[in-house]
Amino acid sequence: MALSCLLASLPAAAQRTHTVRAGQSMSRIARRYHVAVWDLALANRLQPSATLRPGQTLTVPPDGVTYVRPGQTLSQIARDHDCSVAELQRLNRLRGGLRAGRRLVLPGYVSEEASTPREWGAPGDPGVVRIRRNNATVTVRLLDAERRVTEEGLSRLAELMRRHDDDPAEIPAPRLAVLLAGISDHFGGRELTLVSGRRSAGGYTREASRHVSGRATDIRVEGVPRRTLWDYCRTLSSTGCGYYPRSTFVHVDVRAQAAQWVDWSRPGGRPRYGNLSRAWPSFCRNPRRRGHRLCQRESRRVTAPGDVPVEFVLTDAARALLPVAPEPDESDDEAAGVDEEYETATDDEDDGELDS
Repeated sequence: MALSCLLASLPAAAQRTHTVRAGQSMSRIARRYHVAVWDLALANRLQPSATLRPGQTLTVPPDGVTYVRPGQTLSQIARDHDCSVAELQRLNRLRGGLRAGRRLVLPGYVSEEASTPREWGAPGDPGVVRIRRNNATVTVRLLDAERRVTEEGLSRLAELMRRHDDDPAEIPAPRLAVLLAGISDHFGGRELTLVSGRRSAGGYTREASRHVSGRATDIRVEGVPRRTLWDYCRTLSSTGCGYYPRSTFVHVDVRAQAAQWVDWSRPGGRPRYGNLSRAWPSFCRNPRRRGHRLCQRESRRVTAPGDVPVEFVLTDAARALLPVAPEPDESDDEAAGVDEEYETATDDEDDGELDS
């Protein structure tokens, strides 16, 4: 059966379009958008060698989407995209065999609907956060009516951020309470799941990790796509925002200089940094290769600095919990190399859930 017949009933991904100009070929257009020639062709029910006409409109497949080529197996697709067969089966609800032209989503794919900005509504009580930890939910007032960090907030966060119940409850960085309250308020007071809080140094968690010093936590927000949460974190000043396409949470932390990263590793594995499309190949470690199309990085625009201000105030009772006055967030960020000081995915709550 001709490939065009196999593709006749398949919907094409609609996210970007390209109008063909005179002299353009399928391969040239694919290079422009950093997609595979086969994916561009199959998204438009064409062969890679098809002759294009000026004025023809092509659909460009979005990041995180691929199409099954004739004769291709699921294991080949998994190997080509550095993921597991089980991940592909789960994400695409595959039960039977594959047919040429089928559209598949890959780990890290975010649908157009999920990536569309929306209003999340006003919080019922600003500064009050519902936090879920280990199958129990507590309601905590992190900030009072004057947006001051509260004693209750620091004390409860100290308990909630412990990895084990018998670990000592250490007071976290006060600005982390401001950050979590700001995230909760932005998303209308939806329940926040604290996946991982304090961690001891060891493995891929370094002594300099903000998890060790109580300046970081890994979270989810009920009903909010992880990519949407990460995108909001990137609008905040003096924060670290880590996105893990193969895990279940977003890393957020407080620091002097903004940082962001995408880590394609699985929980507990060696970091594999990249962009939203893929992990970077090894040659991207060379600073001179940063301009290469495979080494591209996502930009960041701080558009909501007032949501999580760098300067904050504590109530007198909250200040009494601190052995010394709080210092600015990691004033030595620049010396430590912010661009390289990322955090490894370690999913305390769902450890191993994504390993296939």
